[in-house]
Parts: sequence; C-alpha cells; structure tokens
Amino acid sequence: MVGAIVASSILVARLWYLQIVHGEELLRSSEANRTRVVRRVPPRGVILDARGRVLATSRPRITVRVAPEEVNKHPELLRRVAELLGTPYEELRQRYEENRTDAYQPVQLAADVTMEQATRLEEHRHSLPGLTVGPEPTRTYLVGEAFGHVLGYVGKCSERDLKERAEAGYLPGDICGKAGLEGGPYDKELRGKDGSVTYEVDALGRVYGELGSRDPVPGATLRLSLRADLQAVAYEQLAPYLRQGHAGAVVAMEPSTGAVLAMVSLPSYDPRHFEGGIPRKRWRALQSNPLRPLINRATAMAVAPGSVFKVVTALAGLERRQTSIYDGTYCSGVIYLGKWPKRCHRRSGHGRVDFTEALAKSCDVFFYRLGQRLGPDNLARYARLMGFGKKTGLDIAGGETAGIVPDPQWKRKRGYGQWVGGDTVDYAIGQAMLAVTPLQVCNAVCAIANGGTLYQPHLVREIIRHDRSGKATAEAVRPKVLRRLPFSQRNIAAVQRAMEAVVQRGGTGTAAALPGVRVAGKTGTAQRRTREGMVNDAWFAAYAPADSPRIAVCVFIEAGGHGGEVAAPVARAVMAHYLNIRLEATVGAGSTED
Repeated sequence: MVGAIVASSILVARLWYLQIVHGEELLRSSEANRTRVVRRVPPRGVILDARGRVLATSRPRITVRVAPEEVNKHPELLRRVAELLGTPYEELRQRYEENRTDAYQPVQLAADVTMEQATRLEEHRHSLPGLTVGPEPTRTYLVGEAFGHVLGYVGKCSERDLKERAEAGYLPGDICGKAGLEGGPYDKELRGKDGSVTYEVDALGRVYGELGSRDPVPGATLRLSLRADLQAVAYEQLAPYLRQGHAGAVVAMEPSTGAVLAMVSLPSYDPRHFEGGIPRKRWRALQSNPLRPLINRATAMAVAPGSVFKVVTALAGLERRQTSIYDGTYCSGVIYLGKWPKRCHRRSGHGRVDFTEALAKSCDVFFYRLGQRLGPDNLARYARLMGFGKKTGLDIAGGETAGIVPDPQWKRKRGYGQWVGGDTVDYAIGQAMLAVTPLQVCNAVCAIANGGTLYQPHLVREIIRHDRSGKATAEAVRPKVLRRLPFSQRNIAAVQRAMEAVVQRGGTGTAAALPGVRVAGKTGTAQRRTREGMVNDAWFAAYAPADSPRIAVCVFIEAGGHGGEVAAPVARAVMAHYLNIRLEATVGAGSTED
C-alpha cells in the first residue's frame, strides 16, 4: 500500500513537472517535430523615377533551403544535395554554416538555380528530407551604368550588416543594400517584412500538407525626384571625357526644395552586374581600376573648387563691408607678397574692374586683395555658412565626405605649419587647402539662386508603404531646411547679377548661354598636383532661369582643363534638356581663361 502511494506520488509529481513546469517548452518541441515553419522573404521595394519609370524592382528566382535538424539527423544530406546541384561539397557546407541561424529555420543553400537543377532535386525529394525548392524574390535593375551610384546595389549581409540592421529583420544569408539608395537610410523601408508558411511533416521530415501561411509585406516603393531622362543626358555629356581618361561628376538640383534631379559620377558601375552576386573577376576589376569607379565623385571626393568659390568670397566681402558693388580694382596681372609674385589667370591683367566685372571675368587680383582684407577666419566662417566642411546628409550610402574648410588653427593642428599670406590669397580663389564636393557646390549655388535658403539635398520625394492586406499609403518627403543664410537680400542680389554677367555679358561662362533664357553661373579651373605634374580640374556651376530658378547644375571634370571651355557646355546641355530648349548642333567655344 505504501509502495503504491509512493509510486502514485512520483507519477503525479512527474506529470506536474512535465505538464506545468515544462509544458510550454515540450509543446513547442512537439510542434517543431510535426511542423516546419518556412520563412517567406518579401519582395524588395520598387524604385521609381520622378515620372514613374521603374528603375529597380524584384523578380522571382528558385531557391534551395534545408531544415538544419534534418542535416543533423542525416549527415550525408548536404553531400547528396551538392552532387545534384553540381556544386563542390565543401563550398555548399561552408554556405550552410555561414547561413544557419538556429535549429529550426531553413537554411539557404543555393539561389538562382536552373530549372534543370530544380527538377533534379524534385525527382529525388523522397531521399532529401527537410529540403524545400521554390521561388523567392530577388533584386533586379532595369537601368545600367548611368544610375550606378544613385541606386547602388545589394549583396549578402555581412556580420556588421546583421549587427547594425538587426531591427530590420535581416538574417544570415539575406541580401541587403550596400550602396546608394539601396544601402542608405531607406534600406529598412525597401526590405519589407517577412511572411511564413507552416507545413505539417512526418518523423522523416517529409511534408504532408500546409497548415497555414502569412503573406510577406512588400518593401516600400520609393518615388524619386530624379528624372531618368535628365540622368541619361548628364551621363552622355560626361561619357566623351571619360573615354579621354577624365573622370567627373554632374549634379542637378531643384533650388526651391533641394531635390536632386540628376546625379552622375563617372566612371561608374552597372548595378545589374550585382544581381545574384557579382562575379569575383568583375569585382576585382572594379577595385583595381585606377579611376576608382566605386567612388561617387559627386559626394565622396573633395578637391579644390577653384574660382567657383569666388561667389563665397564675394558674399563674405559684401557682408563684412570689405567691398561693394561699386568697388574698383586695377588688375595689372600680378600682385606681390613680399618678393613673391601672385599672378592673375590673365597674365596681361584685366585693367580696372568693378565687383560685377571681377566675378564675370574671374579676376584673381580683385579676389586676392579682397581675401587679404577678409582674412582666413572670415573666409572659413562664410564657407561653413554655405554648407562647406560638413556632410550634406543626402539620403544615400556611399561615403559622403565633409570636405575641408581650413583656417590657421586647422593648419597648425595638422602639423602643416603656420598660416601665411599666400594661403589667404589662394583661399580667396578656391585653392589652398580647401576641398569640396560637387554636391556641396550645387547646394550652395541653390541657396544663392533661391535667395538664401540652404536645403538638405534629397533624392526620395515620396514613400509608398504597403500592409499585409495590400493597402498602400503614400507619404511625401518634405524639404528640410538646413539654414536660412544670414545675408542681406541686397548682397545676395548683387552676387546673382554678377553670376548672370558670367554667362550673359561676356564673362568666362558664355558657353553655357541658352537661347531665350537668362543663365547665371560661375566657372572654375583648379590646379592640382599629381604624380604626372600639375593638372587643371574643370568646374562650372549655374542655375536657370536666372529670374525664376528651376534648376541648378554643377559640373566637375578631373584634369579636364578650363571650366568655361570644358564644363560649361555640359551644364548647358543638362539645363537645356530640363527646360525643354532645343539647342543648335554646335555652340561657340567657351573661355579658356578660367
């Protein structure tokens, strides 16, 4: 009797322990043994241009996954799958180990398998427990090299990606954005949300039937401010210079909002080559190319802007009352810093020039002297107010650089010695240690064009989000003001008139003139030392129409020559296309003076 009571007590205690203490855990284990939850990856969001043209979308691909518990039960399973796929076993095993997350989640073994491979696997399904073969969405691009740095590309998530983007739901083996819009702040929006399918399986892991499913949520659709047709024109205009060995960039923006209308960097890469993983040979070719096609020259490469910077010096001079629109200077072609000559780009000199003529003709002597009166600290202060020396915050990934706005303290801290008079006069004409990006220049010109508002540049104009029911909700991306420039409207207007004279009244930018439209701009030719010797980087920045700006453009061509001769015609073509202006087949030669 006592033995029976003891035995019953032990039995009750054991039942209590199993059902109450570990009941939930054992239920999950039981369910896991009879069910398998297969994750459904959502299609990545569509990217559209301003007019609705599809730039990037998703396509189905056949993917092979395996349940890890079946791999544990059947040591030969992976070897058998490798044979049927025609893949080296060690490669497949390594892929399995890298992509495994837990004991239950199916692991991706292969993607983009052929119909022949998929059929072969299906024919042997009875001997491949835990294997699933089926379609999953993958990224595809409908445009090429002209859009490389804007769109960016996707690739397999690294350990760093998984750590930094954990809240987005990425798992080992997933594909995530790596550069451009794909890898920028909208990567999480583009990704979407996982769905799932729950299957009933037997003890051998064979699927009996489907118990339920949850649809994935597609990634958000991004509508850009960028126009594909304008992007193509900018690319076509730069391409001839690339064939001559000159890299470069074009940025076009809407002055009233900061929206990017076009952004091209050459050399570039074709995002289509990254679909399904870029071949190692092609990746090595991109990395070893001396012109560095993976670098977005519009945002991630800062160099001296040359005389384009004179608009900042001019504004600083007016604001600090170190010059006026009536100020006159005689340019003999040279000034002396002690015994050292500093020459104007026109060696014979410009004669007597006033403020407007000095900017229109890009007279170095006028700006040397203005720079001396302002000093380096004032030049630095106004450069920073115009957005230089700081990242713009453009909504893409790709290593945007802040550039350099130097001052005496900056030079001293970096061990470059004391600031000297030659630094100041070079600074005033956009040389010395100053370094900026084409995007920064274009944004500063937008602020002058619109009367003093510095916007944060942005590519995305609208986000269209989806829910599991298929309902879509659109959200407009509002322009973000970085700063209202503390300049008088009279001084901004004076610089606007002088920039118009650059193009319209015999200045250095006449090659950018458009029929029937007033254009304002500024040329720049920046000297830079290379291993081969000194080269001239060509710059030109402009906006049009001058009286009601709709587009601002910055063109930069490495070692291209004179800005007025080389860069201005490129800007002209871009502005003409945007404003629907028909151009003659040929235009007059641009200025070789600056």
